[in-house]
Amino acid sequence: MNRAERRRQQSIKPDAVYNMKSSDVQQIKKSAVDEAVDKAFFLMLSIPVMILHDKYSLLMKKEVEGKPREERFADLCLDLYDSYVKGYVSFEDLEKCLWEEAGVKMQRSNT
Repeated sequence: MNRAERRRQQSIKPDAVYNMKSSDVQQIKKSAVDEAVDKAFFLMLSIPVMILHDKYSLLMKKEVEGKPREERFADLCLDLYDSYVKGYVSFEDLEKCLWEEAGVKMQRSNT
């Protein structure tokens, strides 16, 4: 082994090790679950409200191109959710748009 190889091996530092109490781990898990539930509920409520606001006239017709309104509504919700997943729409965009255009105040809890 030459000098360069020895230097390379010495420059690699091991990962740091942290000690945590089980109560700390439980608190981290609880906060992660709470945050995930808040986000899921916010999306579950804001996406349909946004669709109703934007596409109400399309949904009033009982059938369009052979699709009932329930199917069209589900498709529109899935399209908006897909836009969220791809990063085209954020939580803040949904909150702002619903407040400014529809007068609906959607607030997520910050607990």
